[in-house]
Amino acid sequence: MEDIILRVVGEAGEGVISLGEIIARACARLSYHVLTYRTYPAEIRGGPTMFQVRISPDPVLSQGDGVDILLALNPASLESDGAELRTGGVFLYDAPDANVSQEIKDGARIIHYPLPLTEIATKELNYYLGKNMVALGIMTALFGFPYNLIIELVYQRYPKAEKNLQALEAGFQYGKLHLEKRDQFLLKGRGSKEDRLILTGNEAIALAALAGGCRFFAGYPITPATEIMEWLAQKLPPFGGIVLQMEDELAALAAVLGASFAGKKAMTATSGPGLSLMSELLGLASMAELPVVVVDVQRAGPSTGIPTKTEQSDLNLACLGSHGEAPRIVLAPSTVEECLYYTIQAFNLADIYQTAVILLTDQFLGQRLETIPKPELLSIPRHDRLKYLANGEAKFLRYRLTPTGISPVAFPGEAGGMHVITGLEHNPAGAPDYSPETHQAMMAKRFKKLEPLPQTIEARKAFGDQEAELGIIGWGSSQGAVQEAISQARQAGYRVAALYLKLLYPLPIEQIREFIRSVKKILILEGNYTGQLARFIRSELLINPIQLNICAGRPFSPREVYSKIEDEIMSLHQHM
Repeated sequence: MEDIILRVVGEAGEGVISLGEIIARACARLSYHVLTYRTYPAEIRGGPTMFQVRISPDPVLSQGDGVDILLALNPASLESDGAELRTGGVFLYDAPDANVSQEIKDGARIIHYPLPLTEIATKELNYYLGKNMVALGIMTALFGFPYNLIIELVYQRYPKAEKNLQALEAGFQYGKLHLEKRDQFLLKGRGSKEDRLILTGNEAIALAALAGGCRFFAGYPITPATEIMEWLAQKLPPFGGIVLQMEDELAALAAVLGASFAGKKAMTATSGPGLSLMSELLGLASMAELPVVVVDVQRAGPSTGIPTKTEQSDLNLACLGSHGEAPRIVLAPSTVEECLYYTIQAFNLADIYQTAVILLTDQFLGQRLETIPKPELLSIPRHDRLKYLANGEAKFLRYRLTPTGISPVAFPGEAGGMHVITGLEHNPAGAPDYSPETHQAMMAKRFKKLEPLPQTIEARKAFGDQEAELGIIGWGSSQGAVQEAISQARQAGYRVAALYLKLLYPLPIEQIREFIRSVKKILILEGNYTGQLARFIRSELLINPIQLNICAGRPFSPREVYSKIEDEIMSLHQHM
């Protein structure tokens, strides 16, 4: 089978996401690779909601283009979604409620199944909320999902809701008895037993934090990052950890800094508005040289913005957001699997360099389900802070000037380790000191320790053609769409390479310079309006790159990236 893109649309409150997640997990259990994409309104009820699952026997890189199977629980947004159905696609809709245009309904290019979802849910079951489970039952019969597997997954999601199982059964029987299958799609399973997990990016970050030694989390609920705190609230206490819900984001990061001072690996998670509030305390983390991990699951801004949509617009804030000059480390994973490994990397780097590490993801990556190879997280080395040894060193100076800029630490109560910690500028002992010489020396110390970082970690991922004409630079969750677009470009005879940055601050300038020199033209691709990474690279390397920016609350698609590649290479050839 080739990959299948299945989309469910409806209104918030109709169970669109619940239905979609059950299908995604079923496909993962059947040994398919899956990657999902969801979009939903900020309101609990009402407003168009969509959940999309891409299903394939091979690894999936992006949400893809077009739709093969469309289920409409509600006519809202139906016309725009129906227009994306590919030839031979399947259109299932609630009849007679759906206002389906005659063009879609009668089109020979698609197969449509009108379904009495509302009628079964209300008249047969007296349970309107079960409409999504009726639809799931019908799809189970139509597309060959193992019925017992679907029952198991429904029960896991709704352990006390027998009516949902009744709705599932009613839909399944309707599908078996009343639907004549006229499409080609079957999802019975592959038979292979590959050892994989299915996780969201947020779940991967929480799992990796636990494996990486995090034992303190403080946070404040905010879309789309809340799932990290919810997951850790269940899993961290059995491992001796603590999760605190604070009154706001300032208090959350303050508590995390306190736990770090006491010697714990500590983390918080937020989104753009919360990161704005944390900017003063990020300065304190820099001044006091306290290691913390801050996860920013970006959403569309500014202000409250669009809380449930994706964007890559917090780069400026993450890298530079503090009064004064407060160095920190900024990392950007691109996949759910990378969320695992870069979270552990974040804890390691925070402790090694005694600073704040910001992990930038976004709503698309944070909330998408993706199948990944089963990780060996406990085999990844864990690093701790450089410790002061009372019996082997001179008098303890918390901010001793060293060749690397990294000073030994002592935790409260440890012999010989008494010291002062403050947000004021200080001398090597930690005592306030406002002299010009001390401020100059301490600023140099705080920046110096990060200088070797771009050469000591995996700062980027390169892929594509060796002798490329066009080079693409990007970061974050658009990587999969670019990988697919480059594959399409190669089939068309275009030579394209890409450099995806995992370390965004400090920038790996020499690696970027080397990549730029290897191609004829540079395209920088970002999910923000101004091209924030492009501005950083332009200021450092004095180049004028082409930019592809979207600021529409959605991820890049392979199709639009390929279209831009084609335009730029055609332009390049015309000027040769």
